[in-house]
Amino acid sequence: MRTPIHLTRRGFLGLLAAGLTAPAWRSGLADPAGRLVAVGPGALRLLTYLGAADRLVGIEDLERRPLTASSYRYALPSGISDLPSIGPGGPGRMPDLEQLMRLRPDLVATATLDGQQIQALRERAGLEVLELSYGDTGILKVDELLGSLRALGRALGREERAERLADFIGASLAELDDRIAGEPPAEAYLGGISMQGAHGITSTQSGHQPLVWAGGCNLADRAGPVGHLFIDREQLLLWDPEVLFVDGAGLAGILTEYARDPGLYRRLRAVREGRVYLTLPFNAYNTNVENALANAWTMAKVLHPDALADLDPQRQAGRIMRTFLGADVMPDLARNGYGLGRLDLEAGRWTPLS
Repeated sequence: MRTPIHLTRRGFLGLLAAGLTAPAWRSGLADPAGRLVAVGPGALRLLTYLGAADRLVGIEDLERRPLTASSYRYALPSGISDLPSIGPGGPGRMPDLEQLMRLRPDLVATATLDGQQIQALRERAGLEVLELSYGDTGILKVDELLGSLRALGRALGREERAERLADFIGASLAELDDRIAGEPPAEAYLGGISMQGAHGITSTQSGHQPLVWAGGCNLADRAGPVGHLFIDREQLLLWDPEVLFVDGAGLAGILTEYARDPGLYRRLRAVREGRVYLTLPFNAYNTNVENALANAWTMAKVLHPDALADLDPQRQAGRIMRTFLGADVMPDLARNGYGLGRLDLEAGRWTPLS
């Protein structure tokens, strides 16, 4: 079976061993940037990973939303919503240039803006700009992510923090790879992937990186190249997966679908046999990298239970959250309905895996 993935487990570990080069960063600043704004999906997340969100002088309106699927927002400093608005936010949307010039940030960290937009920030507003990337929209490319983290670390004077985080990601994935070495690839289906909004069970992703790291493959890999796609319900019934993963961003919609048409779901072997599992939201204003790593460990435990019999997914996820965000936000996520565990679609609730 063809598995169109952009980076295998071994391929990623090879990149780490070879070393990754961060994007060139030529700053006119004599000192680390002290006044920051984050523009576009995922820019604030990376600032939060480096412990620099307290340097913000303005914020996008989208970042003021009630706490939902973006794990990093549970770790933001208190009072951040009281900062001045720099515009509505959103993919490819320019900030308010006049407001930025009033706020006088030392650095504008951007994600998903195009070359003309970045040029406008530099030339029309006279601002220092650092372009960040997670990869293509909704497709996590860890080499680009780590390059962006390192470049941002240099701009902020947080080089050591960026390297520690890169080392943690590499060590965690190397450990997982060692634990499941020799295990045959396992098939599953992942539904509910978010892409420019929440979607139901037919929303999925070919080449889903956490599932690849977990020693598995999405049945949707058969349906198209790497990236987000919708499948037909009839195709899902034909595949009849043994294991069904539900992305947390799509949980509410999937529960609504189940209540409206339980017969569809009950025809699936995974539902009849109680092998439906909830994972943390993968995408929420770009990729939740900490969630992706926690999901990989949980998926691996489900798909390779003997190899990971001693793994406590909750404890592992808490460790990942503390490393990325400085705090274990899993209890906060659980209070909003998100988590890692076995999902009962009939009851509409999940229980942690042990």
